[in-house]
Amino acid sequence: MEELIFNVEPTVKPNEGATCRSCRHRERWECESKVIQYCGKLRSGRTWNGKKKIKVTNAACGYYEKEE
Repeated sequence: MEELIFNVEPTVKPNEGATCRSCRHRERWECESKVIQYCGKLRSGRTWNGKKKIKVTNAACGYYEKEE
């Protein structure tokens, strides 16, 4: 029989089920015939502009804010 040391209820993220498609920090950059999606909050050292490339189907991160 297991004894619980702490009685903590599981937390639910407020943005559960949300994706990057509906985030206000999503930026669309046109590069010739392609459109590349970047996050305005997350940084990356691998891209020339310093922003992280994203896919709009990615699960929303902690910086998620609903686009109005």
